[in-house]
Amino acid sequence: MRVAILGQYPLDTGRLGGVEVAIVYVQRELLRLADAEVHIVTCKEELSTPKVVEQGRLTVTYLPRGRFGRLTRHRREIQEILGVLHRFEPDIVHAHGSGLYAGAALASPYPAVITVHGIISQEARLLSGIRSRLRGLLDTQYERAVIRRARHLMLITPYVAQAFAGIFRGKSYLVENACDERFFSLERKPMPGRILFAGPVIPRKGVLPLLKALRLVRGQLPMAHLRVAGPTMILGTKSHTGRPDYYSSCESYVREHGLSDAVSFLGHLTQEQVLDEYAHCAAFVLPSFQETAPMVVEQAMAAGVPSVATRAGGVPWMLEEGATGLTLPVPDSPEGDPQALAQALLRLLSDPEMAGRMGQRAREVARPRFWPETVARRTLEVYRHVIKEEGARG
Repeated sequence: MRVAILGQYPLDTGRLGGVEVAIVYVQRELLRLADAEVHIVTCKEELSTPKVVEQGRLTVTYLPRGRFGRLTRHRREIQEILGVLHRFEPDIVHAHGSGLYAGAALASPYPAVITVHGIISQEARLLSGIRSRLRGLLDTQYERAVIRRARHLMLITPYVAQAFAGIFRGKSYLVENACDERFFSLERKPMPGRILFAGPVIPRKGVLPLLKALRLVRGQLPMAHLRVAGPTMILGTKSHTGRPDYYSSCESYVREHGLSDAVSFLGHLTQEQVLDEYAHCAAFVLPSFQETAPMVVEQAMAAGVPSVATRAGGVPWMLEEGATGLTLPVPDSPEGDPQALAQALLRLLSDPEMAGRMGQRAREVARPRFWPETVARRTLEVYRHVIKEEGARG
């Protein structure tokens, strides 16, 4: 089977995040399980010329990406991706995301399936500033056009089907994201009071409300310490991750409220460093305003870490309230609900036995759902079904 995967793929596989994680884990298993050739095509703003990396039956093509592609509906990038696909002649094209890569997959003459990792229309509602809102509007319009045309969707959570009800009329298949096998065998050595947040420091993730909650937690548990593992801002490239102004607000809050010794901004970590953070935290927290199926919650579950998270997007399909974690309503205000967040954190941090039971149950639930080989086998089943059905359609 010749499989073309379109999506975000790192130049350095030692530093993974977001959609990249899902692609890397599954492509590794596909190469182990099947007599397959895999060709990954990704676009990078930091590149000015194409780059091709070949590793046995895996080929990765990195293409330059322009900054204003959304204004032309990604015409240039799609044409370049189609050129790669025509040379490879895949049996199936698997696009990750509901933007550029999905558009390219649907523009190709090959059977195509799309995995949506983030609901752009939902995330766009939380954007501020005229330029950001305009980008969100254009991306939302493109997403809706793509989903209307798609015939096959892989759902990483039932929430995706719910979000696209009335727009998508094709066939869907539940295939959750895979988690790195190392999380499942991670030896837990939790440090009392240590809290882990993993993700970019942006408003959607609720980092500022979390800092306010930490201040309340410290009032009753002075040893509490928050570790923020994720990009704050990355400047000096054509694109940057994070919001410098939001990160500055977070820094100011920490400084003004005497939390400098209680908060560590770690930046983007290697996968080995991420594993170490999960091994030593007492609790994981994700107070987001919008999520789809956050990989960081999967990682916490696989590692046996109890979680506190808002019931944003697909989170309720991942965490069982009171059994594998504590879940909270998504706040109506951008200020969040620091009081409720603090109370939930205190419940876990002050009762290690309960936290241990939740973590153990989370790991038991995670293995049959997120184990890489299991996810890859299900992915192959979908590929074969789509190829057969699209072949019958002619």
